[in-house]
Amino acid sequence: MMGRINRIVAATPRPRWAAAPLLCGLGMALLLGGCVMQSTYNNMLQQQQTLEASLRAEISADQVEIQQLKDGIRVRMSSQLLYPEGSVELSAAGRAALDKVAPQMAADTYQIDVVGNTDNLPIGPELADRYPTNWELAGARAALVVRHLQGRGVDPSRMRAISAGQYQPVASNDTPQGRAQNRRTELLLRPQ
Repeated sequence: MMGRINRIVAATPRPRWAAAPLLCGLGMALLLGGCVMQSTYNNMLQQQQTLEASLRAEISADQVEIQQLKDGIRVRMSSQLLYPEGSVELSAAGRAALDKVAPQMAADTYQIDVVGNTDNLPIGPELADRYPTNWELAGARAALVVRHLQGRGVDPSRMRAISAGQYQPVASNDTPQGRAQNRRTELLLRPQ
């Protein structure tokens, strides 16, 4: 008889109101999760707008491009802006552009990946002894940007210098214009 009562109780449908606390809790979790994601998106959008305002002249000159990504912001800076041709030293214009965004990067809590990129041409003779491949050249340029930003107050524990060498082209290396687009340094900002 007890076995039959247990089966009847187990088979008896629960009233609709019994699921309400569970559904309410699930709904609140989704709502709060959506608010956090919306807040992160709003912060990234505000960050992007501030970067664009700071680098308006460089953007107008096609030396900087800023893009909102799914998980952050990419600031793409041309090598023409950052370095004299055949050099790994920051140009005056490159230092000035980085100085415009350094205070904002120092104040925010983004993880910052600085990625150096090159074209596919071999290293010229003036740099070949010091940087035998594009890997080393791109890495040295990324490290130079990281050191400059650190000197302007950006927390070094939030930055990484990365070399992509010639292996992440954004244009064809078959033309001088394409190679110029591929020689770049990217700052990837991601919320922590």
